[in-house]
Amino acid sequence: MYPSFDAFEYIDYVRRRWRVIAIGCVAAALLAGGISLLLPKQYTATASIIIEPPGGSDARLTTAVSAMYLESLKTYELFGNSATLFERAAEKFHLRSSDSQSLESLQRRVLKVAKVRDTKVLEISATLRDPKAAQELAQYIANETVAMSHRENLASDQDFSDVAEKQTAEAKRRLDEAQTAWNALAVGEPVESLQSEIDADIDLRAKLEEQLTAAESDAAEYHEQTQDGAFAREQAGAAEARAAFLAKRSRELQEAITQKTTTLASRTARRLALETDLKVAQQNYETVGARLLDARATAGTHAEQLRVIDPGVVPQRPSSPNIPLNVIAAVFAAFILSAGWLSFAFVFGRKQDRFARSFTVVEANERERELRI
Repeated sequence: MYPSFDAFEYIDYVRRRWRVIAIGCVAAALLAGGISLLLPKQYTATASIIIEPPGGSDARLTTAVSAMYLESLKTYELFGNSATLFERAAEKFHLRSSDSQSLESLQRRVLKVAKVRDTKVLEISATLRDPKAAQELAQYIANETVAMSHRENLASDQDFSDVAEKQTAEAKRRLDEAQTAWNALAVGEPVESLQSEIDADIDLRAKLEEQLTAAESDAAEYHEQTQDGAFAREQAGAAEARAAFLAKRSRELQEAITQKTTTLASRTARRLALETDLKVAQQNYETVGARLLDARATAGTHAEQLRVIDPGVVPQRPSSPNIPLNVIAAVFAAFILSAGWLSFAFVFGRKQDRFARSFTVVEANERERELRI
């Protein structure tokens, strides 16, 4: 049967061997500090981008931002993490030390793009040995990220502009057709001159009616005087002939007036119809034209707008190696390992003692049995 664990015995065992832990921690601290001093220094510069709501949105919506909306903004990390963009940056800043170096591993080591939790801020961090180059790289990636987002917004809004341009072209064609038809009608089927002709015919017929009335009165008067002689009969015949001519001329004018009035009504109706079509075409053209101008003016503003709010500064202190952190981590690891080794030694030593004691007891029993025999 194994004896129970004695905590006081274990503490006393560790206390008597505290130098093992102390030497291990000191050695780990010296080793970690020395290695950290030998490692090349790395500097990290960070540029910040604000993700603003789409242009033209209600200002009240900027304060009513849900957690789901903020989480959806993480998709803009893809712009900053674009492999194509980093490849251009690597060529611009000569980041690749050799052709065998993987661009993906270099990007993971040098660049970090992340949206700050529960905010609309996108941070772009660049880590290089040269602090100035790190700041320039972070600023370049930030500016290109904003430009890439703007180009994508313009491309997405280009569809609306294309549709508006087609509608404007179609409306312009209809307006030109309506204007051409109106001009042709105004030249080929004038209304004002025809109305003047009708007015002149009406005036002429009125005068003919007056003359007809006078001729009929003369004819009737000369008929009453036919018993006075041949002169009266001749005058009566002349008055009747004149009255007949005037009556015929009046009927012809009436027919002409009726025909011209019908033509005028037809022309007026067509003119009103074309005038209505022209007004509708003009109004439609102005509407779609205004829509096209609005589409062009607001192109690229229907999605979130990215803007660099902090291009970053040249870092003064290296981000790595972090000597205090490395030393603390090494000391902690050495303490854990030393304590573990002492615990193992303590348990192993107790097992050896138990084995030695049990062996001694067995020998004593054997001797006692031999003596009895």
